[in-house]
Amino acid sequence: MTVRRLLVTLLFPALLIVVLATGAIAGGNNQKMTVCHVTGNGSSHQVSVDVHAVPAHLQHGDALVDDYGECP
Repeated sequence: MTVRRLLVTLLFPALLIVVLATGAIAGGNNQKMTVCHVTGNGSSHQVSVDVHAVPAHLQHGDALVDDYGECP
């Protein structure tokens, strides 16, 4: 087996897997967090929001879910 064939059959697929795994871990542009959204009557329910929207939700009274994924 030539060195070139070895590189093509082993190195390229390995690099492809690394690139795809890195993209999956990074999450792309769809990074969401779950917050407990407080409604007008004081009850709350969970909503998924973009990570960039979390500070605004926290400023108007929403809360992050607890360690068990429940609203406080």
